[in-house]
Amino acid sequence: MLLNTTKEEQNECICPFHASLLKIMDEFYQIDSKMNHVIKPFQTFGIKKDNIPSKTRKLKILYVTFLKYPNTGGLSNYITSLKTGFEKYGHDVDVISPTQMTSVHLEQDIPQAAEHARDFMLQRYGTVNEKIIKNTSFLNVFKSFLRERSLEQYDVFHAQDLFAVFLLGQLNLEYKKPLFFTPHGHFTKSRLKFDKIKKGSIEEVYFSEIEKQGIRASDQIITISNSFHSPLEEYGAKTEQLITVHTGIHFHPPSISKEKCNDNVVISCVSRLSPRKGHDIFLKALSRIRQDLSNVEVWIVGDGVMRERLENQVLQLGLDNIKFFGRRTDIPEILSSSEIYVLPTINDNFPISVIEAMLSRQAIITTNCGGIPEMIQNGKTGIICDPGNVQQLSDALKLLLTNKGLRETLGREAQTYSRQHLTQDVMVSKIEKIYQSFMSDM
Repeated sequence: MLLNTTKEEQNECICPFHASLLKIMDEFYQIDSKMNHVIKPFQTFGIKKDNIPSKTRKLKILYVTFLKYPNTGGLSNYITSLKTGFEKYGHDVDVISPTQMTSVHLEQDIPQAAEHARDFMLQRYGTVNEKIIKNTSFLNVFKSFLRERSLEQYDVFHAQDLFAVFLLGQLNLEYKKPLFFTPHGHFTKSRLKFDKIKKGSIEEVYFSEIEKQGIRASDQIITISNSFHSPLEEYGAKTEQLITVHTGIHFHPPSISKEKCNDNVVISCVSRLSPRKGHDIFLKALSRIRQDLSNVEVWIVGDGVMRERLENQVLQLGLDNIKFFGRRTDIPEILSSSEIYVLPTINDNFPISVIEAMLSRQAIITTNCGGIPEMIQNGKTGIICDPGNVQQLSDALKLLLTNKGLRETLGREAQTYSRQHLTQDVMVSKIEKIYQSFMSDM
């Protein structure tokens, strides 16, 4: 039995799965439901007002993520931008994530919860799925951890992933707060696409149900791009639930470059070195325009599982003007030395690195993944290629390397657009209005 649980939670722990998950698992395994208790269905509690008062109230805001925070990457940067932005506006902000859990939670409670869930699943279905066991045990312990945080003190709950909104949806049956949800990826669909989950499997059924329940509990789903709307609607989101507020960041490029020490044109790529980011496509494209690279440096910034493979690819292709920087924290300084920014991603949503490049006045080449076309207008604020298209990417690189005027125009337009639409102040101002529209009159 989990430590530090209420009597209500202890009764629920007889079954380690939420009622909605148990129901769809029973259906998958084709057994008669043996549920001996019913948990209230997820519902919303916020009431949205048409008119927001001119004098807004100070809010106590809670951001929750089931993923690591703080951490590197887009989600962590997004939460930090929201937190610091709202604090600058005078609001109180807390972030809760699993990184705050104690060793007792991690080393004692979670293994106990996993053992209980494993026994339950084996006895009920005659089989065990370890991905589900891992997930449900962590969910149950993190839910108890959240309950210990005195959630009643907050005016606003804002979940940053499907698991956080699923848990807050359960807890909100008690607290009845306005609940907001910002997804940063398509969890189940992405894993199906990349064969991490098999189509028609119990894992697809289980994780899809978590997404559906979280959506049902959300008063407003604040998406980072319009590209999220259609997939969310497939899981039951209503049109009136969905509103897009593009990610905005606090980013000021330095006026003086510290990295560059010659007149070469620098092409930069700042990204995690993972298969989905398309670095191998980038290197193939560069190999096709060797004749145009004599006064060019290519800086690949970031680290990840693909690094050794990419370094070997550079040797095989005979490219001698490429430098791997590894993980860096001085991205503004690096971008200040660059003129062309390339993100050859084959799967993305609304990458912050592109916003950083726009604010740094880069001529940008990227792909039409996710919400990227919502910030890069092809031919005006950058160049858009099809994901994985080596020829299009090499043509775009050659065009920018041989046309300084176009580089400067694209960089200038990108910077102007990003300053108007993709800053922290713009994002926070829009989300603040959404929060305030759900606040009761004082």
